[in-house]
Amino acid sequence: MLRSGRLARVLNQLAPTLLLSGALSACGPAGPRMRTPAVGPTHASSIAPRAVDDQAFAEQLYQVLVTSDDSPERASILVGVVQRQLAHAKARFDAGQRDAGLAALTGAFYLMRAGEFRREAIDGSAPVLREGAAEVARRGRDGYAFTLYGMLRERVPAGSEQREVDGHLDAMARFSKAMHSKGPMQSASADLKAAIERSLLDTSPGLLEAARDRTVSWLRLALESNAADSQIKSSADRDEAFEAYRALRGGGLTLVALYLRHGDPRGALESADHAELGRIITPDLRDRLSRASEGSDADAWNDLFQFFDSTQRLGRADEIVDSDLMAAAAWGSALELFRSEPGSLRGTVPLAGELINHGMAEAAPLVLTPALSKDAGADNVSYAMNIVAKALVSEDELDQLASARRTFEHAQIILAQAESKANIDKVQPSAARLRYVMGALETRHGDLARALPLVRAAAGAEPSFDALMTLASIERQQSSGETIDTLEKAADLARGSGDALAESDALNVEYEVYRDRGDSAHGAVALNSALARVVDALKATHSGPGQAHAERLLARILEHYGDTRGTRRATERAYEASNNDPRQLTATVLDAARRALTYSDLKAARVAAQRALQAGLGPDDLVYVALWLQLVERRLGVPSDGTAEEAFAAIDDNAGWPAKLRAWARGRLSDQELAAAAHDASERTEAVFYGAMAKLSGGHEMRGELEQVAKSSTIDLVEVTIARDLLAMRAHTAPDLKLPPNVVVP
Repeated sequence: MLRSGRLARVLNQLAPTLLLSGALSACGPAGPRMRTPAVGPTHASSIAPRAVDDQAFAEQLYQVLVTSDDSPERASILVGVVQRQLAHAKARFDAGQRDAGLAALTGAFYLMRAGEFRREAIDGSAPVLREGAAEVARRGRDGYAFTLYGMLRERVPAGSEQREVDGHLDAMARFSKAMHSKGPMQSASADLKAAIERSLLDTSPGLLEAARDRTVSWLRLALESNAADSQIKSSADRDEAFEAYRALRGGGLTLVALYLRHGDPRGALESADHAELGRIITPDLRDRLSRASEGSDADAWNDLFQFFDSTQRLGRADEIVDSDLMAAAAWGSALELFRSEPGSLRGTVPLAGELINHGMAEAAPLVLTPALSKDAGADNVSYAMNIVAKALVSEDELDQLASARRTFEHAQIILAQAESKANIDKVQPSAARLRYVMGALETRHGDLARALPLVRAAAGAEPSFDALMTLASIERQQSSGETIDTLEKAADLARGSGDALAESDALNVEYEVYRDRGDSAHGAVALNSALARVVDALKATHSGPGQAHAERLLARILEHYGDTRGTRRATERAYEASNNDPRQLTATVLDAARRALTYSDLKAARVAAQRALQAGLGPDDLVYVALWLQLVERRLGVPSDGTAEEAFAAIDDNAGWPAKLRAWARGRLSDQELAAAAHDASERTEAVFYGAMAKLSGGHEMRGELEQVAKSSTIDLVEVTIARDLLAMRAHTAPDLKLPPNVVVP
């Protein structure tokens, strides 16, 4: 869904990164043999899952994470938590977030270690298993696909659905057979890759043992092979040599990582020693594994986490190790670090980060909170607040507002510590800032009733330009008499800090409020002041993102004056200034395309769409530029030049809402079907808007629908701005303004 610039810009600025310190010294390869961790075999007896709803999920997940016993009570909670996490994964897939859906699905399986896998945990999960299997198959991860399709087959009815699954399994079996026609090292590597991927998801002992045996065979074959030293005479020789090199370099880490996925360092050491391959574990790594296996050695677990966390990134770069396996080892190490030292940030931050990355962000504040009970100093609380902010923003980026709400709710103790007498004014981000972030998220999703108290509290406790402008936007939509006062406070704040561009922004919005009220006199004063200040801002800014932003605001202000030529000049300068900044270029393209739709400017609409294609805009932005161009062409009754169709062709069928909009634009969904496909307030507003615009292009008057959009609670949508502008034009509430003679417009 397309958002206007201010809130999107603010939230982008509030995406902090986790700062993890410390690293393990470089280690060489390790070796084979694997034992099932001490948690015991997979339980054969059935168990009644604990009913875990969304509200209880984080607390129940915390109980699973903090304990490791194999009691029936914990097993019951674990099964319920996994079931709920699988539902969360499905929600991400449904939102078109394929990467996030797969990460959340993986996270659900990571919660079950060796001996803890229960079939009840995946009962009723056929839809998400199907989504996950299709996604990993598309990525060529056959071990994952084989496992997920195998689980799916047991959970679909006999007949066509099972035959479809069987078709996928047969295709993978044929591919696996073809791999065995290659050299011995390549065949062994393919077998190992599939075994590892299967064991990461299905932790039944047989699959873990198979992954162990494949690792041992792979390593021994490499040690016995001379492929790495032989003369390269063909591409097949090169591939064999590389696989031998990869095994010698990364085989030890592969074996160790298989065990650390389950928090079992002793198993890694015993496995390597039993296979007489212990020498490939470097002394540094062996020392850490030994100390971690002898007790709750937080130092050792911290080093292991840091090493495997960094190695997963290295694995993506040099392909020596399987990055997914290294990530699994990082997860297992983070969990053991947390269990060994739950009362420190060192012990909790890695796991909090892993939870965020695997779609379980709402539990991160619960993991962090105990670490602040002993030392709630400003630095530690600031660190925790940054992680919470990261969690909130990351969930919103994945269109998971409900999860963001629960994350914020679970962070209330941390916010209270930030506002304590000892920490007030020392913690960054402050509690007021975090409330503003949550309020901004609520505003983006159109829940103004939830947003208003959060934003109002933030603006009152810590007045900022962003908070005041968001508060004014909410008040404007609610026809509040306080809107102008709030905007003037924002302008005063910007003026006091010497930010002419921000001041101009506030004055421009003030003009629009007066315009919609039919108050021409006050509107003209506000707009003249806005023009003067944006010109001042441009004089002080000559290149880069600042200039692009200022030029876009100038174009908007000149648009209100009806200065078409000046608007075009400012837009061209904005394009030029944003050429080397993808974010600014996207904002400029969208702003130009919005204006082209409002004024039926065919040339500008086509230029914007062509620039969008050249810049490689993602589907979330590209679909709107193409859609607006198509609406302009239809309103003017001119044939398409093919640009809109080219843009639509670049949008994948799995792109979620953008794919639905494309289907509607191509006539494959009716207005009613598009509305039925909308899953939240923003999408429902867009469905109304585009239905109205299509009828407007056909010559029908759709004032009622445009008013519905303009008064929608989804105030951050660009479509709301367009609807307001169109209504002002049709009602002649936009005053006939003349450029002030004392301002020289560039």
